[in-house]
Amino acid sequence: MILKQLINKSIYGTIGYISSQDDLYLLEQYILNNLDILKEFKQIIVATNYNELNLTKENTQLWKKYFPDCVILDSKINRGVNFGYCDLDNLVFEYCKENNIEWLCKSANDTILNNEVLDIEIEEADFYYLCGFGYAGFFPPYNYTVETAIQAINNKEYFYPQTNFYFINVSKTDYINDKQYIDDTYKVTTTPGYNGKVWEYIENWSCEAFLKQCVERNNLSKYHLVSENKYIKLLNAVRQNKIYDPSHKNIMINGICHFQFPEDKIIIID
Repeated sequence: MILKQLINKSIYGTIGYISSQDDLYLLEQYILNNLDILKEFKQIIVATNYNELNLTKENTQLWKKYFPDCVILDSKINRGVNFGYCDLDNLVFEYCKENNIEWLCKSANDTILNNEVLDIEIEEADFYYLCGFGYAGFFPPYNYTVETAIQAINNKEYFYPQTNFYFINVSKTDYINDKQYIDDTYKVTTTPGYNGKVWEYIENWSCEAFLKQCVERNNLSKYHLVSENKYIKLLNAVRQNKIYDPSHKNIMINGICHFQFPEDKIIIID
């Protein structure tokens, strides 16, 4: 089985933040890059939050220019990078749940895709993901070698799913993020001198940790979307370049790239 078969029966749910006309211009470049892949999905769902500027109409017009039947979910609040992401993820997932959608491919507006993603070989599972890790998470202070790091991923000893691109069986899942917990912990943002890094105030607070808890809470079977051979190359690239960010920004692997920094080059793992 190849990923195209799952893509063809999935809804693509993407989230993003729009603060200006420049953001809309950049968003259109991402859409154009991904257009052929996005047309493979059954439908597109777009969840967005904004700053004080009212750009909802322009955002809707942009998406419907390319996908007239797409679903637009505008958040009434914007709680910043981390809390805002959780809010948008919940918007997308809850729409799928309420409309009896079985498969969701959750992504983000700054993720780019190419045709290679269609041909990824997969096995039957409830959750398909990219494993996130950074230099400090595998090497110092834990002193993994590339071989022991791969072993930890393969035997599921290490499981830290990225949130910018994954497939989840909605029908087997209760929720992604605990809304009450998100609301309660949002109070940390009122802490004097709050630095925006909620995980430095509340242990294990991260979108990735919540996604992991979701998969484990629902006993979802999981399948890693990257072959061992390519993951060894990725591990070596992370080690050699001392890449600390576990979301692998600007690294293209299997036709998937979290392209957050369009002014910078892309590292291709082939």
